Amino acid sequence: MIFLSCPPVYTLPGTWSKCNALIPHYNADPDQTFGISILVILVALSGYGVYRAFFANKGLTDQWEEHDD
Repeated sequence: MIFLSCPPVYTLPGTWSKCNALIPHYNADPDQTFGISILVILVALSGYGVYRAFFANKGLTDQWEEHDD
């Protein structure tokens, strides 16, 4: 069956069989994943800042021009 647990639930300790999981999992080093997480957050915030500064500024007015009037 496709949905059988792996390793089988009802096995005695020391008798576990080798499993071929449907979805193999990757276990990364916590030190690397923390650094990558910080880097992803930094890039995302920088990208959002660039977007707000150059592309989402249609409703802004120039305060210096309004002050001269």
